Amino acid sequence: MAPVTFDNVSIRYPGAERATVHELDLEIADGEFLVLVGPSGCGKSTTLRALAGLEEVESGVISIGGVDVTGQEPAERDIAMVFQNYALYPHMTVAQNMGFALKLSKLPKSEIDAKVRQAAELLGLEEFLDRKPKDLSGGQRQRVAMGRALVRNPKVFLMDEPLSNLDAKLRVQTRAEVAALQRRLGTTTVYVTHDQVEAMTMGDRVAVLRDGILQQVAPPRELYAHPVNEFVAGFIGSPSMNLFPADGVTVGVRPESMLIAGADTPSTYRRLAAVVDIVEELGSESYVYATWEGHRLVARWDSSAVPAPGDSVELAYDPEGAHRFSPENGERLSSR
Repeated sequence: MAPVTFDNVSIRYPGAERATVHELDLEIADGEFLVLVGPSGCGKSTTLRALAGLEEVESGVISIGGVDVTGQEPAERDIAMVFQNYALYPHMTVAQNMGFALKLSKLPKSEIDAKVRQAAELLGLEEFLDRKPKDLSGGQRQRVAMGRALVRNPKVFLMDEPLSNLDAKLRVQTRAEVAALQRRLGTTTVYVTHDQVEAMTMGDRVAVLRDGILQQVAPPRELYAHPVNEFVAGFIGSPSMNLFPADGVTVGVRPESMLIAGADTPSTYRRLAAVVDIVEELGSESYVYATWEGHRLVARWDSSAVPAPGDSVELAYDPEGAHRFSPENGERLSSR
């Protein structure tokens, strides 16, 4: 286990006009689960690969456990990676796949077997040790890939979109297992995903990247409640925050704070005359999407009386509780 530090790190691919990652300053605590999140092309996977030693750093310093590893080869960094592609050897059993790196390191067979069985217990793979990858489900294969990293007992785990090949239900289940496992082991973990829901449910802290620039790093609840700019406000949250112009600023209102006005709506709330476009029915609640003056807005609605597409409604929100951003640069203007 070890802390990780990016000190003013820039990464530029050969021939590129601009850096893929620009002057990144980021400290990851010993034992922390940090998630890198952002849209495609934001530099999150490049950052992870640079930490692994798979991408060259143009400037700045990367440290693991207080040691400068910027120029070190990947094998010298004592890290273990789990990729989107399981990359299991099809001709080997689960046990052989998990212990292969240890075998290459010429550890005694008894020690390899002990480490593999210990990892298999943690991951619930004991009964599958003699099976081949083709006989496993997608979730089981991903756990084998994690076990292969786990047996090495590295200083840092690096995970690059490891759940993206799983179906929706299995993905939810596996992300809970991964987060619980990391907390049990206490190994410093850097996890890359484009899925902000995955980021918010797994990370101790979440680092949001945009165009290679770190926008904000904070615990999930702080990111949600106090985004530092319009980009973070719109990216974090599902459905995303409503952002629209009002009184010379950009106003941000979360869907759960956007109401369909009724007789009991406070008079201090601002009302917006809108037309319903679509309604998403999710069982316990609904999301009503409506258009107001050319802006698509969404309100969470938990009543049984749901408006229909084409209905005219009044959306309402509390101006005192709204987020406010500069229309010029998108920066947050005030706490509330």
